[in-house]
Amino acid sequence: MAAPGLRLAEPLAALSVATDLARGRPPEQALYACIIATKLAEYLGFSAAGRANTYFATLLRFAGCTATSHDYAQHLGGNDVNVRFHGDATDIADVQQILRFLQSLGKDPAGLPDAIRVVTEATRADCEVGAHTATRLGLEQDVADSLLYIFERWDGHGLPHGIAGEKIPLPARVGAVAFAAVMFGQAGGRSAALGAVEQWSGRALDPRMAACFTAHADELLSCLELSDVWQAALAAEPRPWRTVGDEALDDICRVFADFVDLKTPFLLGHSTRVARLAEGAARALGMSEDDCTLLRRAGLVHDLGRAGISSGIWEKPVPLSSLETEQARLHPYHSERILERSALFKPLARLAGQHHERMDGSGYFRGLVSAALSRPARVLSAADACAELLEDRPGRPGLSPDAAVPQLSKEALDPDAVRAVLEVAGARRPDTGRRWPAGLTNREVDVLRLLARGHSLKQIAELLVISPSTAHTHAAHVYEKAGMSTRAGAALFAMEHGLLT
Repeated sequence: MAAPGLRLAEPLAALSVATDLARGRPPEQALYACIIATKLAEYLGFSAAGRANTYFATLLRFAGCTATSHDYAQHLGGNDVNVRFHGDATDIADVQQILRFLQSLGKDPAGLPDAIRVVTEATRADCEVGAHTATRLGLEQDVADSLLYIFERWDGHGLPHGIAGEKIPLPARVGAVAFAAVMFGQAGGRSAALGAVEQWSGRALDPRMAACFTAHADELLSCLELSDVWQAALAAEPRPWRTVGDEALDDICRVFADFVDLKTPFLLGHSTRVARLAEGAARALGMSEDDCTLLRRAGLVHDLGRAGISSGIWEKPVPLSSLETEQARLHPYHSERILERSALFKPLARLAGQHHERMDGSGYFRGLVSAALSRPARVLSAADACAELLEDRPGRPGLSPDAAVPQLSKEALDPDAVRAVLEVAGARRPDTGRRWPAGLTNREVDVLRLLARGHSLKQIAELLVISPSTAHTHAAHVYEKAGMSTRAGAALFAMEHGLLT
């Protein structure tokens, strides 16, 4: 996998692309802002440490954005991505702009007080989670403090604390200028970027930093023309570069897992569960240590692309509309696309992108068939499918491991992978995840085993806790499907197909 001394900026750049998606913004917007903010910090005379803190605080500026997704979707029109897209460009100190913002979401302007309450509380969560994420990643306290105050304004009319001026950490103030410039510059070019920074100077933005940006606008905005912003953003990190060893990758992957699972309460802990099931199944199947590590990490990051899909879709009980289904089916593609840019995550990218593929080609997003699916891909698909059944989801409670067995048997998954995953999940009879010969169901195999060993229908009913008439019906189906009419014939069929072990 990775060698010691790989750069922390690599995975954090990938995380910034995920936050772009969650905000409905063009991919790599945060990378452009990071380049501008770091250069602006240099013009402002920041120390090397201050420039590094600005670099990481800007790169991770929206690391807490999924914390707001559920509340925004629930209270502001169902589409949290749309809320953030319009909200980021709204001057929250201007009542008319807020009213237009509400109207763009289809909300009644009379609901302004409730909207402000929701946004205030959600902003608090966003900042808190972002700051804690920086701490988990081992970044400086100045970075964490900056993420705690990213929505504060120079004039004190920001959220959630209403602090003003120089009480706002320096990296947060620089990042605010950079994001305003990039956001409006991408939408309307140089004049739009300059206009936004000048208009917001002394209000949302620190006037000294806004003036410095204006003075160097041509050079700073030239980064918007870069052909490879990814490499440019990595090159912009002030030296000495912060590096990590292979042992840190699991912790970073867990940060990614928690980031995306915050998207909705139904997903909390999902990625960690998939990682545990996938790694455990790999060990049960005797796979190599490298494959076990690969599956653990891929399980943690496999759903990263969910961040870019509205929580209103994830929280809607099925069936989804055709458009909603197509949007939901894009998330493995987004996961793969985000991960493949980073050298640290590239080995995980294609595997993560295959977690919804199926053996018969009915999966997505590529529609691969069994011959094109590696063993790790088959295990990851089974782990994800099993985890989903075990968890509460919109419209249904989670199943027990045993109750998940017949549901998984209906999926076109690798039988060996399913058995191993169910064993790790704690199912008593994980082997019933197999596809049985002659179209036998799980319950019919139970009946066949007892028939073969000489049990009467009455005894079978008692042992399986079913009615005698149900046992009779199952037995009739067994004889018909096996092409036999006697107990001995059924026993022979069972031995021939290895159904007695």
